[in-house]
Amino acid sequence: MNVQIKPLLGFLATLLLSCSTMSAHALTTYASSGSFSSMAGAYTIDFGVSPINNTGVVSGSLPAGTVGGVQYSYSGGGLFNYVAPPSTLANGISARPVGSTDNYWSVGSSPAAQQGPGVVTFDSGVSYFGFLWGSPDAYNKLSFYDGNQLLGTFDGSAVLVPPNGNQAFSQYFNILAGPGEKITKIIFASATNAFETDNHAFVSSVPEPEIYAMMAAGLGLISFVARRRNKQTREQPAAA
Repeated sequence: MNVQIKPLLGFLATLLLSCSTMSAHALTTYASSGSFSSMAGAYTIDFGVSPINNTGVVSGSLPAGTVGGVQYSYSGGGLFNYVAPPSTLANGISARPVGSTDNYWSVGSSPAAQQGPGVVTFDSGVSYFGFLWGSPDAYNKLSFYDGNQLLGTFDGSAVLVPPNGNQAFSQYFNILAGPGEKITKIIFASATNAFETDNHAFVSSVPEPEIYAMMAAGLGLISFVARRRNKQTREQPAAA
């Protein structure tokens, strides 16, 4: 067995460098039926249940916590939970997404209690994010970041064309991070009322298993060759 260690070390160094720097800055998106994510292993945030309030936002804290080693938090916007009818919410304030039950999250311009932008943060990043998008509008703006790097932006046309704010329409929107990337922040913004969502879901960001398997195999091979050479050196007869 004749293995050159220096070229192999160079290959492993290149592999490690590519793992740390590869970035396509590309998100994969798709719309799916149903009110919840169908992604395996996804954790769902449904915004809880507050007493019905047919006149405005409900009491209750925005979600925050740690799941699967990922610390997440929400800020901005407001929670709504009303019954229609007899809701007396002013027309144009907020509309419950079709398929949503109990609380949902709404980001808009008025009243002050639902003003945006709405921001979702993940300290260690996620590889997948999805949510139920109700009455999509052209002025609903969605931005994804990996640290300070903008990965992509979308508006209501991602799920409805034209994005005309049809309150009888909702769609589940799914987003996957590109190779070597993760989603650490999402901004929900709406120039006017409103951007209504529910049943958010995410999957924690995980290492590329095949990359680490290759590195482990390479390091194991180097160790084997080094031991073999040491053994051959010890067994070689001394020169007369």
